[in-house]
Amino acid sequence: MLTVFTKRRKVAGAGSPEAAALAKPLTPLGRFGRKALKRFLYGQMAFMQGLLIAIGKEKPYVRFTVEADPPSIYWVFRLKPEVVAGLGSRLGLPAGFESTPMRCTVDDDPAHLLTLNVYRVSGLAKGIRAEWSMYVADAQGAPRYMVVDARSSKGSMDPVDVITRSSRVEHTRVGDVVTTMVGEAGSSFAATVTMPNPDDGSTVAPAPEFVTANDYIYWGNGICDRTFYDKGMAFPTQLVLPGDGAVFTDETPWAQLVDPVPAHVVVFRDAIELVVSPWHNLDRM
Repeated sequence: MLTVFTKRRKVAGAGSPEAAALAKPLTPLGRFGRKALKRFLYGQMAFMQGLLIAIGKEKPYVRFTVEADPPSIYWVFRLKPEVVAGLGSRLGLPAGFESTPMRCTVDDDPAHLLTLNVYRVSGLAKGIRAEWSMYVADAQGAPRYMVVDARSSKGSMDPVDVITRSSRVEHTRVGDVVTTMVGEAGSSFAATVTMPNPDDGSTVAPAPEFVTANDYIYWGNGICDRTFYDKGMAFPTQLVLPGDGAVFTDETPWAQLVDPVPAHVVVFRDAIELVVSPWHNLDRM
């Protein structure tokens, strides 16, 4: 039997030895020594983690920041009822990945959706990205993103093509006007959004399931990224514009699958900080 003895002590007063130790000044030599210790200790820990990642014993976790300027914008379209059944199979998705109803805001009714998210990113990837996503249920029935088309202004990586070649993806803000162009003439998506005043009632909270869909973001071959996000995604300043006033042209193949008028346009005013474990489930496939 193990007996633990503890010793009571008085709360340290201003003139006590304990207080003096806590208030001990930092000397130049002490600062130098602590810097050296910090760099060596955490450098060795990072080296060990890198080694464990290389041999498959740890998961990589890297930063991914969705920038605030220009704002991240979601174009939210409802899928046409006649295309919903079997859509995943027709797109070549793995068995079991079919469209599931989703709400983007707390005011929405669940619907089968296709969204286009255009944003500027730094960290794991860089540049302007455009991603078309549908929403699928995972093995536990939770709704998740399924990226069905991804484009980037700069070369990057994805688990489907491995190398995402750069293409025309433009997303700029001048004053309150955000202009977007994805793709080339004849097969492009082009849009103009005028930022509303947050005080005019356009701020609407996201639906909880739209937020948690970001926990696992699936790609067309079933590989998923595991993500952890801050309040920029969990509790965003999210402006919602009515779809019937949207100014856009859509010549992409995705336009054939959705209603011609978007359900609405969602604008994120703040940056979103994420930590991503890329290709998280690959070892289990």
